Formats: sequence, structure tokens, C-alpha cells
Amino acid sequence: MAENKKQMMLGLAMFGVPGLSFKSWSDPKINFEKYPDLSYDIKAAQLAEKGKFQFMFFGDFPATKETDNANAQSMGVDPLLIATVIAHNTKHIGMAITKATSWNSVYEIARQFKSLDAISNGRAAWNAVTGANGVSASAYGVKLSPSFDRYGKAYEFTEAVQTLWGTWGEDALKLDKENKVFADYDEVESVSIKGKYVESTGTLPIPPSKQGQPVIFHSGGSGNSIAYAGKYANAMIGEVWTIEQGRETRNALRQTAVENGRDPDEIKFIAGVMPLIGDTKKDALERHSQFIDEQTFYQRVAQIGYALGVQFTMADIDKPIDPEILDNVVVTPYSDPRIENIIKVAREGWTLRYVIYHSVIDYHPAAVGTAEDIADYLTEWFEQGGADGFWVMPNVYEVDLPRFVDEVVPILQERGIFHEDYEGDTLRENFGIPYQYGLKKEEK
Repeated sequence: MAENKKQMMLGLAMFGVPGLSFKSWSDPKINFEKYPDLSYDIKAAQLAEKGKFQFMFFGDFPATKETDNANAQSMGVDPLLIATVIAHNTKHIGMAITKATSWNSVYEIARQFKSLDAISNGRAAWNAVTGANGVSASAYGVKLSPSFDRYGKAYEFTEAVQTLWGTWGEDALKLDKENKVFADYDEVESVSIKGKYVESTGTLPIPPSKQGQPVIFHSGGSGNSIAYAGKYANAMIGEVWTIEQGRETRNALRQTAVENGRDPDEIKFIAGVMPLIGDTKKDALERHSQFIDEQTFYQRVAQIGYALGVQFTMADIDKPIDPEILDNVVVTPYSDPRIENIIKVAREGWTLRYVIYHSVIDYHPAAVGTAEDIADYLTEWFEQGGADGFWVMPNVYEVDLPRFVDEVVPILQERGIFHEDYEGDTLRENFGIPYQYGLKKEEK
């Protein structure tokens, strides 16, 4: 592998079900007989670690309930507890867990994440989000504020958490049996934090991990989101559908980091991708079609029609989309951001049915085809600056993730853009970002 060549980041998306698809539990290729079943999460983590993934990304949807009886409930179990179990069953992979600032307490978040970081020997990350789900907010007994106030609170909240993370002095732990000195408690600070939105008085009596403190992630893409991530985060999880969209987001993120006095290489933009792997592209699409039910299918027919400015009928489903329709589409800043992928796939001659199977109207773009095709997709995005890495969403961990690990990862390694082994023991080392403990000096 080439020396000092920039390396791609890979993370595995975790949503509390046996894969990306909420219908993954019903795949006849797996034996899913109880819920929750953390053995699936553990196996997925160990597979990702075999593939040298730098991290796992845990979404969280507290208090939400599925409306489709065919779907598994997403993240019913607290992801921090799942990550703690995974930490005990892995050695290298990092764990980024989503927790919102709108309905959690400063001290609770500080304590939970520093505990996980200590337990995992420096592999924890907090995906700090404001939280924008009214159902979740109501369950916690709070009302959602406008975006400006949510982010105002997030700034205070994040600095308060980092202040608490730094209250135990880095050299306070002594473990001096001869003199019976467990710790020099003069080096364990008590703090009093009182701002417009948050307050906390006390100390957090947990020593630093090998990486100092947890890494901070952020997921989003709005202007407020990028401004927050550019100041505090080391990784931003994004939803973009084209390389150009990814490049614009990544450049904005890096510029915001510079404006905050940071090295832009300290923050990574991580784009979402659904790898649909098969022996051929059509095989991959046929497998993916198993996880698109009839209702979703016809919703996507309507959505694609709306994006293209036409109304499709049943007679159109198994025909290629008329090229004249595609030629007449005018893409504006107000167009569906996925429209370029819709047009690109349709121009390849696929029927409307198979255009839908490409997941062109999904929450994230799909990379479709053989292992080589998937590697080409990731390589192009990475080398053209569309992303520093990817959070990977296979349909079913037990079936589709092994193909990614065993077939796609070796190609990326052979090309010299993905590491062959972990750089160190901590998430910071494996992300190539510096040690940090407490607030940075310029933030105090």
C-alpha cells in the first residue's frame, strides 16, 4: 500500500435491526427468532472489525413506534447499552452513538459517554444532535424549540459536557498501594456551569481514556448543522446523493473548521451509501427488491413521477422511461436532490421497476453491482472529494456485510485507499485526529 496516502473511513450503520432494511428480520437466509437479539449486533460488529472498519454509527429514535406490521422496531433498546456490550466483544472498532441535546441532561451525557470511553479503552464517540422529533421530545417531557434555540442550547451543552469530561486531572490517578494513595483528589476539579440553556455543578470522577475523551460526531447538513460541526465535531454524518453535493458539503464543513481556528483535516465528512452487491448488477437489484414492499414500491413510482414532472401508470412500470421525458426535465435548486441519480439510472435503459430497485428515491444513494462496481463507486467519490469516508448500510448484516468485507474491502486495500490494519488502539488514532481532554484551551 502506498505510504502516507490519504485513507478512506468506513463505518457500519446500526439501527437495532438485523440490517438496514426494517424487513431484514424476515429474510429466509437468517434465523431471527427473538427481539431484541444482541447476538446480531455483536456479529455485525465483529464482521465490521474483520473488515477494519473504523467505527459503527448508532442511530436513535426514542419513543417512536413502527406503523407497518412487517417492519422490525428500530432501536427500541438504548444504543449506549448495545455499544457497551459490543465494546466487550471487540478490540478495535469505534462506536458513535446518537444522543440529543434537546431532551437529555448535560451531566448524564457526560457521564455515560466518558464511562463508555473508559470501558472501551478509548473507542467511544458521541453523535451530538439537537433532536428534531416531536414524538421523542414529548416522551422526555420537553417541547421542541426553533432551530436557532436548539443549536444555541447545543453549543452550551457541548462545551459543558467537554468541561465535565476534563474535571478529573490527567495525572490524578496514582494507584500507589505502598502509600495508600488511590488518587490525588486535589487534581479532581469541581465545576459550576450556568448558561442560558444548561447548568451543572459538580465533578465527573472518571479518569481519561487512552484517547483523552470521546470523539464528537454530528449528523445533519443544514447551515446551522455545518456551523456546529465545524466548531466541535471530528466527523459529520451526511445525506448526499451526488459527488458534487458531497463535495459542496465537505468543503463548507472544512471552511467552517478553518474559521473556528481548526485544522480542516481534523474533521471528516462521512456520506451514506447502501451497497447492493451481487454476482451481476441485476442479481443485486433482484435481492434488494425483496425488501421493498408493494406500498413502498407504488409510493416511489409516484415520487419519481413527481420529480420528473409526469404521472406514471401501471402500463409504465415494466418499460424504460421515455428519453423525451428525461430530456425535458429542468433541474433547479428546488428540485428533489435525488433527481440527478433518477435521470442517470433511467438513461441506462432500466425499466421503471428497476429504476426503483436502484433505490434512487431512498434516503441514501445505492452503489449497485459486483464487488468491483461497489469499490469503483466508493473510489470515485473518495478521490473526487465527495467524502472522506462512508457509513455503510447493508440490507442484512449476516448475508450482505460478509460480501462487502470479503470482496469489496480487499479491492480498496489493493488500491491503497483503505488501511490494511488499525493504526492504533483508539478511535482518534484510527481517525487520524489529535488527542483531546476537556475543552480546548481557546474554548475555555
